[in-house]
Amino acid sequence: MREGKLLKSEIVCRDGEQLYVEKVGFKDWHACIHAYYLISDRLAEGHPIVEQRWSYEDFCNITVRLEDYTYALIRQVDVVALVRSFRPIPVDEFDRIAQPLIM
Repeated sequence: MREGKLLKSEIVCRDGEQLYVEKVGFKDWHACIHAYYLISDRLAEGHPIVEQRWSYEDFCNITVRLEDYTYALIRQVDVVALVRSFRPIPVDEFDRIAQPLIM
């Protein structure tokens, strides 16, 4: 992610899937929410969305399956966390695998 201060960047293996995990921090929640929407738009840009799910509570928790990969993007006050697969995975399965990596 281009925005924010890099807090974490690693490739992990979970349930036989390789996943890229990245977290970036911001000076406050306002800057974080602004960057969240920029990042979200850029990740899906030019890729047809196959499947998606988002939180109805604050719309800052989304999982999207594209033709090439699946990703989860979550805003936590002043941190944006991204977990991305290297192949397309159904949203239900991806959320089960990725959720522990986001916290």
